[in-house]
Amino acid sequence: MMYLVFVLMLAGSSLAFAQDSYPVEHREWAATGFAGGSFSNKFQLPTRVSGSLQESSRTVGMSYDSGYQVGVRINQNPGDFWAADLEYSFANQFLRFTNLSPSIQSLSLDQYQHNLSYDVSFLPLARTKRLRPYVDAGIGAGLFYLPGRVKKDALELGLKLRDSWEFVFNVGGGFTYLVHDQYAITFDVKDRISRLPSYGLPGSARVVNGQYQPGISLHGRLQNLQVNLGFTFQWDEF
Repeated sequence: MMYLVFVLMLAGSSLAFAQDSYPVEHREWAATGFAGGSFSNKFQLPTRVSGSLQESSRTVGMSYDSGYQVGVRINQNPGDFWAADLEYSFANQFLRFTNLSPSIQSLSLDQYQHNLSYDVSFLPLARTKRLRPYVDAGIGAGLFYLPGRVKKDALELGLKLRDSWEFVFNVGGGFTYLVHDQYAITFDVKDRISRLPSYGLPGSARVVNGQYQPGISLHGRLQNLQVNLGFTFQWDEF
């Protein structure tokens, strides 16, 4: 019996030594590649029409289809409870206009979103915990990009479209789970909030010499909800 107790004590001390030699700890720096989906809201926008005898306003629809998203993020964890990151993401979402003009009742366009943001995170659990949930917020810029062929096709319809830049505010949260040593998985949900991009369309429609020139009156805020799963590699400063 005494021999069994001695063996158990020895095994326990060996395990404690191994844990001390190889502690579970999130590192100071981390790089994450992620992929997921991007989901946006829809809008019905009453737009003033000038120079027309038939109508004084028109309700223009604007919506984004759900699409895929990929990106990369660089994190720094200088302390136990705060972190900062620089993130780039790319999303592919079809853009659809409805009721732009009497002759353009529906128009679907390829549209890509490039986002660059700087975020600050709060992590309530210490770096020695495998699972670290967090909440974050940040600011950045979003480019709503239309390919050249899309602009060319739109021009044939009388629409001179262009890319739009918007200021973006981010808020969200998620968790990082340390799988082994320097490798972790990351899951997060982020809401990117910005003004609606105009894509070069004027704020109102008008009729000039019998020609209808479409416009769109922008009201409300665009919210892109982004859900991601990522693979993270962590390291300390060399």
